[in-house]
Amino acid sequence: MSVLSVPAIGLAFFLVGAWLTAAVAFPLFHAATTRRPDLARHAVLVAALPVIAGIALALAAFLPGDPHLDHLLGCHCATSMPGWLHLCPMHPTTSPLVLGPTVLALVALLPGRLQALAALFREPLGTGTGATPTLVDLPQPTAVLAGWLRPSLLVDRHLWGTLRPAHRAALLAHERGHLARRDPMVLAVLRLLTSTAPSHAAQRLLRRWLDHAEHRADLAAARSIDPLVIAEALVACARAAPARPAVRLGWTAGRLEARVHALVEGDRQPMAPRPDPSLADLGLGAVAVTLGLGNVPWLHHQIEHLLNLGL
Repeated sequence: MSVLSVPAIGLAFFLVGAWLTAAVAFPLFHAATTRRPDLARHAVLVAALPVIAGIALALAAFLPGDPHLDHLLGCHCATSMPGWLHLCPMHPTTSPLVLGPTVLALVALLPGRLQALAALFREPLGTGTGATPTLVDLPQPTAVLAGWLRPSLLVDRHLWGTLRPAHRAALLAHERGHLARRDPMVLAVLRLLTSTAPSHAAQRLLRRWLDHAEHRADLAAARSIDPLVIAEALVACARAAPARPAVRLGWTAGRLEARVHALVEGDRQPMAPRPDPSLADLGLGAVAVTLGLGNVPWLHHQIEHLLNLGL
Protein backbone atom coordinates (compact mmCIF):
# COMPACT_ATOMS: atom_id res chain seq x y z
CA MET A 1 0.00 0.00 0.00
CA SER A 2 1.70 3.18 -1.21
CA VAL A 3 2.03 6.44 0.66
CA LEU A 4 -0.56 8.05 -1.67
CA SER A 5 -3.05 5.19 -1.74
CA VAL A 6 -3.59 5.21 2.05
CA PRO A 7 -5.06 8.76 2.24
CA ALA A 8 -6.90 8.30 -1.07
CA ILE A 9 -8.63 5.13 0.10
CA GLY A 10 -9.35 6.67 3.51
CA LEU A 11 -10.87 9.77 1.90
CA ALA A 12 -13.00 7.66 -0.43
CA PHE A 13 -14.31 5.58 2.45
CA PHE A 14 -15.04 8.76 4.43
CA LEU A 15 -16.97 10.35 1.56
CA VAL A 16 -18.97 7.23 0.77
CA GLY A 17 -19.77 6.52 4.43
CA ALA A 18 -20.82 10.10 5.15
CA TRP A 19 -22.81 10.42 1.91
CA LEU A 20 -24.75 7.19 2.43
CA THR A 21 -25.43 7.91 6.11
CA ALA A 22 -26.73 11.39 5.27
CA ALA A 23 -28.86 10.01 2.43
CA VAL A 24 -30.69 7.90 5.03
CA ALA A 25 -30.55 10.05 8.18
CA PHE A 26 -31.48 13.44 6.73
CA PRO A 27 -34.78 12.36 5.09
CA LEU A 28 -35.75 10.57 8.31
CA PHE A 29 -35.00 13.75 10.25
CA HIS A 30 -37.04 15.78 7.77
CA ALA A 31 -40.01 13.44 8.23
CA ALA A 32 -39.66 13.56 12.02
CA THR A 33 -39.57 17.36 12.09
CA THR A 34 -42.64 17.49 9.89
CA ARG A 35 -44.56 15.76 12.68
CA ARG A 36 -42.70 17.48 15.54
CA PRO A 37 -41.15 20.80 14.40
CA ASP A 38 -39.36 21.33 17.73
CA LEU A 39 -37.05 18.42 16.90
CA ALA A 40 -35.31 20.76 14.45
CA ARG A 41 -33.31 22.11 17.38
CA HIS A 42 -31.27 18.88 17.18
CA ALA A 43 -30.17 19.58 13.59
CA VAL A 44 -26.49 19.94 14.53
CA LEU A 45 -26.46 16.50 16.18
CA VAL A 46 -28.13 14.88 13.17
CA ALA A 47 -25.79 16.70 10.76
CA ALA A 48 -22.78 15.39 12.71
CA LEU A 49 -23.81 11.72 12.46
CA PRO A 50 -22.71 11.25 8.80
CA VAL A 51 -19.35 12.84 9.55
CA ILE A 52 -18.85 10.50 12.52
CA ALA A 53 -19.85 7.49 10.42
CA GLY A 54 -17.52 8.59 7.61
CA ILE A 55 -14.55 8.99 9.97
CA ALA A 56 -15.17 5.55 11.49
CA LEU A 57 -15.35 3.95 8.03
CA ALA A 58 -12.21 5.80 6.89
CA LEU A 59 -10.29 4.52 9.90
CA ALA A 60 -11.62 1.04 9.26
CA ALA A 61 -10.38 1.23 5.68
CA PHE A 62 -6.69 1.11 6.56
CA LEU A 63 -6.31 0.47 10.30
CA PRO A 64 -5.76 -3.23 11.01
CA GLY A 65 -8.39 -4.57 13.32
CA ASP A 66 -10.14 -7.78 14.17
CA PRO A 67 -12.96 -8.35 16.70
CA HIS A 68 -11.69 -11.92 17.24
CA LEU A 69 -8.53 -10.64 18.92
CA ASP A 70 -8.11 -9.28 22.43
CA HIS A 71 -6.36 -6.09 21.29
CA LEU A 72 -7.45 -3.26 19.02
CA LEU A 73 -4.82 -3.32 16.25
CA GLY A 74 -4.21 -6.76 14.86
CA CYS A 75 -5.15 -9.09 12.01
CA HIS A 76 -5.50 -12.84 12.58
CA CYS A 77 -6.16 -13.49 8.88
CA ALA A 78 -2.45 -13.04 8.10
CA THR A 79 -1.67 -16.51 9.43
CA SER A 80 -4.99 -18.38 9.59
CA MET A 81 -6.27 -17.60 6.10
CA PRO A 82 -3.61 -17.97 3.37
CA GLY A 83 -4.54 -16.14 0.18
CA TRP A 84 -6.97 -13.84 1.99
CA LEU A 85 -7.10 -10.35 0.49
CA HIS A 86 -6.47 -7.58 3.02
CA LEU A 87 -7.06 -3.86 3.23
CA CYS A 88 -4.53 -2.38 5.64
CA PRO A 89 -0.85 -1.32 5.67
CA MET A 90 0.08 -4.74 7.08
CA HIS A 91 -0.75 -6.29 3.68
CA PRO A 92 0.34 -3.87 0.92
CA THR A 93 -0.48 -6.11 -2.06
CA THR A 94 -4.25 -5.60 -1.75
CA SER A 95 -4.43 -1.86 -2.39
CA PRO A 96 -4.41 -2.08 -6.24
CA LEU A 97 -7.70 -3.98 -6.05
CA VAL A 98 -9.48 -1.04 -4.45
CA LEU A 99 -7.77 1.85 -6.26
CA GLY A 100 -10.25 1.64 -9.14
CA PRO A 101 -13.35 1.99 -6.92
CA THR A 102 -11.46 4.61 -4.91
CA VAL A 103 -10.90 6.78 -7.98
CA LEU A 104 -14.55 6.40 -9.01
CA ALA A 105 -15.75 7.41 -5.55
CA LEU A 106 -13.48 10.44 -5.47
CA VAL A 107 -14.51 11.57 -8.95
CA ALA A 108 -18.20 11.15 -8.13
CA LEU A 109 -18.28 12.72 -4.65
CA LEU A 110 -15.28 14.98 -4.11
CA PRO A 111 -16.09 17.86 -6.54
CA GLY A 112 -19.52 18.51 -5.03
CA ARG A 113 -18.12 18.46 -1.51
CA LEU A 114 -15.36 20.90 -2.44
CA GLN A 115 -17.89 23.24 -4.06
CA ALA A 116 -19.99 23.26 -0.89
CA LEU A 117 -16.95 24.03 1.23
CA ALA A 118 -15.77 26.73 -1.15
CA ALA A 119 -19.19 28.43 -0.98
CA LEU A 120 -19.02 28.39 2.81
CA PHE A 121 -15.48 29.76 2.99
CA ARG A 122 -16.40 32.58 0.62
CA GLU A 123 -18.87 33.88 3.20
CA PRO A 124 -17.62 37.03 4.96
CA LEU A 125 -16.70 36.89 8.63
CA GLY A 126 -18.73 40.06 9.30
CA THR A 127 -17.77 43.40 10.77
CA GLY A 128 -19.09 42.81 14.27
CA THR A 129 -21.75 45.53 14.22
CA GLY A 130 -24.40 43.11 15.49
CA ALA A 131 -27.99 44.33 15.30
CA THR A 132 -26.97 47.89 14.35
CA PRO A 133 -28.34 48.14 10.80
CA THR A 134 -26.06 48.94 7.89
CA LEU A 135 -28.06 50.27 4.95
CA VAL A 136 -27.01 48.81 1.60
CA ASP A 137 -28.58 48.04 -1.77
CA LEU A 138 -29.57 44.36 -1.65
CA PRO A 139 -30.95 42.30 -4.58
CA GLN A 140 -34.35 42.27 -2.84
CA PRO A 141 -35.86 44.34 -0.03
CA THR A 142 -34.99 42.36 3.08
CA ALA A 143 -32.54 42.25 5.98
CA VAL A 144 -29.84 39.62 6.46
CA LEU A 145 -27.18 38.77 9.01
CA ALA A 146 -23.84 38.63 7.19
CA GLY A 147 -20.89 36.81 8.69
CA TRP A 148 -20.81 33.83 11.04
CA LEU A 149 -17.97 34.89 13.35
CA ARG A 150 -18.76 38.60 13.80
CA PRO A 151 -22.25 39.03 12.37
CA SER A 152 -23.44 42.33 10.98
CA LEU A 153 -26.97 43.29 10.00
CA LEU A 154 -27.42 44.42 6.40
CA VAL A 155 -30.77 46.06 5.56
CA ASP A 156 -31.92 47.02 2.11
CA ARG A 157 -31.89 50.80 1.88
CA HIS A 158 -35.25 51.04 0.09
CA LEU A 159 -36.93 48.66 2.55
CA TRP A 160 -35.70 50.60 5.57
CA GLY A 161 -37.03 53.81 4.11
CA THR A 162 -40.52 52.37 3.61
CA LEU A 163 -40.89 50.73 7.04
CA ARG A 164 -42.80 52.39 9.84
CA PRO A 165 -40.86 52.96 13.08
CA ALA A 166 -42.78 50.13 14.80
CA HIS A 167 -41.91 47.75 11.98
CA ARG A 168 -38.27 48.77 12.14
CA ALA A 169 -38.26 47.95 15.84
CA ALA A 170 -39.80 44.54 15.10
CA LEU A 171 -37.14 43.79 12.50
CA LEU A 172 -34.32 44.73 14.88
CA ALA A 173 -35.80 42.73 17.76
CA HIS A 174 -36.05 39.68 15.51
CA GLU A 175 -32.40 39.97 14.44
CA ARG A 176 -31.31 40.43 18.06
CA GLY A 177 -33.04 37.12 18.74
CA HIS A 178 -30.90 35.45 16.07
CA LEU A 179 -27.75 36.94 17.55
CA ALA A 180 -28.65 35.86 21.08
CA ARG A 181 -29.24 32.31 19.79
CA ARG A 182 -25.86 32.32 17.97
CA ASP A 183 -27.75 31.37 14.81
CA PRO A 184 -25.13 32.65 12.32
CA MET A 185 -22.47 30.40 13.86
CA VAL A 186 -24.86 27.44 14.13
CA LEU A 187 -25.76 27.84 10.46
CA ALA A 188 -22.07 27.89 9.50
CA VAL A 189 -21.47 24.68 11.50
CA LEU A 190 -24.48 23.05 9.84
CA ARG A 191 -23.27 24.00 6.37
CA LEU A 192 -19.83 22.60 7.18
CA LEU A 193 -21.23 19.30 8.47
CA THR A 194 -23.75 18.88 5.64
CA SER A 195 -21.15 19.53 2.95
CA THR A 196 -20.54 15.75 2.90
CA ALA A 197 -24.23 14.98 2.20
CA PRO A 198 -26.25 14.77 -1.03
CA SER A 199 -27.05 18.37 -1.90
CA HIS A 200 -30.83 17.96 -1.94
CA ALA A 201 -30.82 16.21 1.46
CA ALA A 202 -28.52 18.87 2.92
CA GLN A 203 -30.73 21.68 1.63
CA ARG A 204 -33.83 20.11 3.17
CA LEU A 205 -32.16 19.75 6.57
CA LEU A 206 -30.84 23.31 6.47
CA ARG A 207 -34.20 24.76 5.48
CA ARG A 208 -35.95 22.77 8.20
CA TRP A 209 -33.56 24.22 10.77
CA LEU A 210 -33.94 27.66 9.23
CA ASP A 211 -37.74 27.50 9.66
CA HIS A 212 -37.17 26.62 13.30
CA ALA A 213 -34.60 29.38 13.82
CA GLU A 214 -36.83 32.05 12.29
CA HIS A 215 -39.76 30.95 14.45
CA ARG A 216 -37.63 31.08 17.60
CA ALA A 217 -36.32 34.52 16.67
CA ASP A 218 -39.94 35.68 16.26
CA LEU A 219 -40.73 34.37 19.75
CA ALA A 220 -37.68 36.18 21.12
CA ALA A 221 -38.80 39.42 19.47
CA ALA A 222 -42.28 38.96 20.92
CA ARG A 223 -40.85 39.42 24.41
CA SER A 224 -40.50 43.15 23.74
CA ILE A 225 -42.67 43.78 20.65
CA ASP A 226 -46.37 43.11 20.15
CA PRO A 227 -46.60 39.87 18.11
CA LEU A 228 -49.24 41.45 15.87
CA VAL A 229 -46.82 44.25 15.01
CA ILE A 230 -44.17 41.65 14.08
CA ALA A 231 -46.72 39.87 11.89
CA GLU A 232 -47.70 43.16 10.22
CA ALA A 233 -44.05 43.93 9.49
CA LEU A 234 -43.50 40.50 7.97
CA VAL A 235 -46.56 40.81 5.73
CA ALA A 236 -45.54 44.31 4.63
CA CYS A 237 -42.08 43.08 3.63
CA ALA A 238 -43.46 39.99 1.92
CA ARG A 239 -45.72 42.14 -0.22
CA ALA A 240 -42.71 44.16 -1.31
CA ALA A 241 -40.74 41.07 -2.32
CA PRO A 242 -41.91 37.47 -1.77
CA ALA A 243 -39.20 35.44 -0.06
CA ARG A 244 -37.20 33.01 -2.15
CA PRO A 245 -36.02 29.69 -0.70
CA ALA A 246 -32.46 30.22 0.51
CA VAL A 247 -30.17 28.82 3.13
CA ARG A 248 -29.46 32.03 5.01
CA LEU A 249 -30.78 33.98 7.95
CA GLY A 250 -33.05 36.76 6.69
CA TRP A 251 -35.92 38.83 8.00
CA THR A 252 -38.33 37.25 5.50
CA ALA A 253 -36.73 33.78 5.46
CA GLY A 254 -38.38 30.55 6.57
CA ARG A 255 -42.03 29.65 6.03
CA LEU A 256 -43.54 33.10 6.20
CA GLU A 257 -47.17 31.95 6.32
CA ALA A 258 -46.47 29.66 9.28
CA ARG A 259 -44.55 32.40 11.08
CA VAL A 260 -47.37 34.92 10.68
CA HIS A 261 -49.96 32.36 11.75
CA ALA A 262 -47.98 31.52 14.91
CA LEU A 263 -47.64 35.21 15.79
CA VAL A 264 -51.32 35.97 15.21
CA GLU A 265 -52.61 32.87 16.99
CA GLY A 266 -50.22 33.36 19.91
CA ASP A 267 -50.15 29.60 20.55
CA ARG A 268 -46.63 29.79 21.96
CA GLN A 269 -45.42 31.93 24.81
CA PRO A 270 -42.54 34.31 24.06
CA MET A 271 -39.32 32.67 25.19
CA ALA A 272 -35.79 33.71 26.00
CA PRO A 273 -33.45 33.09 23.05
CA ARG A 274 -31.01 30.22 23.64
CA PRO A 275 -28.62 28.46 21.26
CA ASP A 276 -30.01 25.21 19.89
CA PRO A 277 -27.08 22.84 20.62
CA SER A 278 -27.36 21.68 24.23
CA LEU A 279 -25.47 19.49 26.68
CA ALA A 280 -27.81 16.66 25.72
CA ASP A 281 -26.74 17.01 22.07
CA LEU A 282 -23.09 17.01 23.13
CA GLY A 283 -23.63 13.89 25.22
CA LEU A 284 -25.39 12.03 22.42
CA GLY A 285 -22.67 13.11 20.01
CA ALA A 286 -20.03 11.71 22.37
CA VAL A 287 -21.93 8.41 22.49
CA ALA A 288 -22.05 8.30 18.68
CA VAL A 289 -18.29 8.95 18.48
CA THR A 290 -17.59 6.21 21.03
CA LEU A 291 -19.76 3.71 19.19
CA GLY A 292 -18.25 4.61 15.83
CA LEU A 293 -14.63 4.35 16.94
CA GLY A 294 -15.31 1.28 19.07
CA ASN A 295 -16.60 -0.57 16.00
CA VAL A 296 -13.59 0.17 13.79
CA PRO A 297 -12.16 -3.40 14.19
CA TRP A 298 -15.53 -4.93 13.31
CA LEU A 299 -15.89 -2.64 10.28
CA HIS A 300 -12.39 -3.43 9.08
CA HIS A 301 -13.06 -7.15 9.36
CA GLN A 302 -16.36 -6.88 7.48
CA ILE A 303 -14.80 -4.79 4.71
CA GLU A 304 -12.17 -7.49 4.21
CA HIS A 305 -14.92 -10.12 4.08
CA LEU A 306 -16.58 -8.12 1.30
CA LEU A 307 -13.29 -7.97 -0.60
CA ASN A 308 -13.05 -11.77 -0.45
CA LEU A 309 -16.59 -12.68 -1.50
CA GLY A 310 -15.45 -13.82 -4.91
CA LEU A 311 -12.63 -16.03 -3.67
